[in-house]
Amino acid sequence: MSFVNEEQILKLKASLPVSLGLAIKMARKRSNLTQTELAALTLKDRQYIYKIEKGKVTPNIVTIGVIAKALDISISKLLEDL
Repeated sequence: MSFVNEEQILKLKASLPVSLGLAIKMARKRSNLTQTELAALTLKDRQYIYKIEKGKVTPNIVTIGVIAKALDISISKLLEDL
């Protein structure tokens, strides 16, 4: 086990949403979908998809799962490079 200090936690809070957003954006583009199309497939608002992709909001694990399913990839595949 390894102790995680407050500085490391703050760095993760700043970097993970951006990395996740980029991974979602890249997967969406590989699927030839627009943000509007992905929003429709996930029953989310296009602005919400935009905010996720920009790292402005952090989706919960259920939303990540819904997005992964809409993109026809596994959650682990979506998160593997984070």
